[in-house]
Amino acid sequence: MKTIYLLLISFVLLCADNFKSIAILTLDQPAAKFGKADEEREEYYLNAVRETCNTQIVQYFRKENIIKFFKKAKEYNHIPLAEYCTYPCRITGKVKLDFRIYDFELNEGGYAVLKGKNEERYFGDEALYGECGI
Repeated sequence: MKTIYLLLISFVLLCADNFKSIAILTLDQPAAKFGKADEEREEYYLNAVRETCNTQIVQYFRKENIIKFFKKAKEYNHIPLAEYCTYPCRITGKVKLDFRIYDFELNEGGYAVLKGKNEERYFGDEALYGECGI
């Protein structure tokens, strides 16, 4: 019987939201952030990426979806670059999570970096984990 209770408690904790309160304080426009390898690409490619990097196309960047992301995302002790795809499209802003304010950058690939006073935190959307084959 003890085992059943332990399993039930574990399941409830796994399904619980990360934060009790989440508020998006500021939300910048989505933008493309190109790396060194992208600099060698054709201009039409770079322009196409810039044009598609908006909340109409990348619905992941809508305010309500960003809140859902922070509710359910898994926290990592490192930037999960190997676990998630890294795309040029990203959105930045300021978020309040349980009375703490962070600057955040959310990549279209499903991971985010939060920067607060003397700390950095890293989160990833489990639904997008390993999508790039790693």
